[in-house]
Amino acid sequence: MTTALTQTFPTATVSPSAAAPSAVVTAERTAPVRVAMFDLDGTLVDSPRAIVEAFTAAFEAMGRTPADPAAVRATIGLPLERAFAHLLEVAQDDPSVAEGVARYQEAFRTVVLPRARSLVFPGVAEGLARLRAEGIVVTVATSKFHASADALLTAAGLIGHVTTLVGADDVEHPKPHPESGRLILGRLDARPEHAVMVGDTTHDLKMATAAGLASVAVTYGVHGRAELESAAPTHVADTFPQAVEQILAVLPSGGSPATGAVEDTRTVEDLLDDSAYHIEFNGHLTNHIKHAVVALAGLGVDPGRIRAYHDHYIALTPYGCRVEPAREPQRVIDEDNWLELLGRRTDFAAYVAFFDAEERRLGTAGMVRRYVPRLLAGWAGALQHATIHLGWALDAGNRRMAVEGIAYLAFAYVDCHPERARPAGADDTGLPRESLLRIARHWEENQPGLGARIEELVAGRSPDIHPELMRSGLQYRIARMLGEGHPLMYETPAWVTEQDPEESWEQLAHLVTVLYLTEPGDFLLLHLITALHAMRHIADVLPVEERRRAVGCYWTGILGVLFSRGHFVAPAKLTAIEGLFATATDDVDDPRWAREWDWHIARAVEEEEEHNAKLVYVMRELWRGSGGRSVYRTAAGQFTSTPELPPTFDHPPTD
Repeated sequence: MTTALTQTFPTATVSPSAAAPSAVVTAERTAPVRVAMFDLDGTLVDSPRAIVEAFTAAFEAMGRTPADPAAVRATIGLPLERAFAHLLEVAQDDPSVAEGVARYQEAFRTVVLPRARSLVFPGVAEGLARLRAEGIVVTVATSKFHASADALLTAAGLIGHVTTLVGADDVEHPKPHPESGRLILGRLDARPEHAVMVGDTTHDLKMATAAGLASVAVTYGVHGRAELESAAPTHVADTFPQAVEQILAVLPSGGSPATGAVEDTRTVEDLLDDSAYHIEFNGHLTNHIKHAVVALAGLGVDPGRIRAYHDHYIALTPYGCRVEPAREPQRVIDEDNWLELLGRRTDFAAYVAFFDAEERRLGTAGMVRRYVPRLLAGWAGALQHATIHLGWALDAGNRRMAVEGIAYLAFAYVDCHPERARPAGADDTGLPRESLLRIARHWEENQPGLGARIEELVAGRSPDIHPELMRSGLQYRIARMLGEGHPLMYETPAWVTEQDPEESWEQLAHLVTVLYLTEPGDFLLLHLITALHAMRHIADVLPVEERRRAVGCYWTGILGVLFSRGHFVAPAKLTAIEGLFATATDDVDDPRWAREWDWHIARAVEEEEEHNAKLVYVMRELWRGSGGRSVYRTAAGQFTSTPELPPTFDHPPTD
């Protein structure tokens, strides 16, 4: 197999952006005005709690029983008159509504304003400053009266960031009517496609939709995620810094909106070069999007569709949370100390900085040859995603992704202990299939005792495993199994040490595909397929003497993964499925199979679970490279689903 260090990806056609005059800077400005509109209560300021207190004070001053706090919170986002009419169960022109509004405004001045600075959500001041530095005009569209909103923004220390403020009394029809958004656009001579609305209620999102704006729903305010998603926001953010990243994605510099009004000219290479995001999110979940980009590009998907897939993943991964922004290095890593933090999940950014400098000095292939031999034993860390990141970077020929991949290998290193290897017995002289069958028979003969011992092992705790992995049922099990080991994992068959590595990779590819078909859709077994694709590319760059060692590490690692599950494939099932496809071959020139691959690709593009695009890509590569072996075409259609996170994810991550 030859490593494609310079894989060619399709690129987008670049169209010039139309100029749009603006009165904000000068009449000669050619770039369109970019506008970020924000709701106030529950979006910039955590005032809902204080608002409930102000409503309670107003009701008490009126001699009435205070309304239920939940009922009050449900009215946040509505004009005060409508809120009081609803809570008092009277018409909006009833005198009690006017009295309630007056009492509320008095309580607002005494309850909310004095502690306004302490109510500002984390990251708001910094985020607004960043948007302004990027040339985005910051505005506020609120259901508060203008004077009250101005007073709150001033008391909170945010008024200096706001160019335009529109309150409920500035329009005839407040939110969710689009008048507020349209008024802001008119004042700034801006267009809807160059603006985004950020809010915590469906009123904000419906206003945005009606006004033709993109929208970002923030989940930390009044309405929950499910209710917000019912209003079909463009993006969803769990924190204000995440909302800022979404705004910058929707309103990129130069005025090219991500909503499609002006063509997005980012190439696939641009997406792979992007350094804006951290390699993990929500603790140890891996940011897979670059793997999906490589797969989709390799499948010939239109670049515009790849960009849309990329942006959707960044906004909301299949796990329901967005990708996190990149972090700054906290230390300096160099040749003398780079092994000190190996596998400690500490300072990924510092590792990236180190390997970036090494790649500039040695080149990508030189960096791999220099450092990967030391890292091979840790290839199964991070659910093999570090290996996938590096190997698929080599497939795509992308420098930045390769730097990230090798940094991730060091960051998430989990040793499979190849030093424990010893020659297998005289009865193991066959190929990978026979080696796996021998182990499967051992499992069958020793169940349930062997499975029970594995469960007892993974239920224990080890100080050698990073505590973050304890949140994960899968990663912790694998790390625990690799650390403890089993004698069968270290019996090295003769084919590992004596056979040409390329032949071993071909046989292993067939074996793990058959294994996947014994449990179609199994998340862990799918990783063995995409990781094998990566390991082949990595091994091709390594010195000749290291290539067999790469095969050996892969074999030991996959056995550790298989053992960690606490069960094993039945040998009869493995034999039966392998027999079905032993000689089955497709005519690669038959148009029927071309149509079937088109169907697989079309399905993969529509799937949020990006592992499916990776599966189709690897299977098609193997199908073509093997002259049309039917097993690969069959496996390509066996899609997986995103696994549910275990209850341990209710706890915050341990960085």
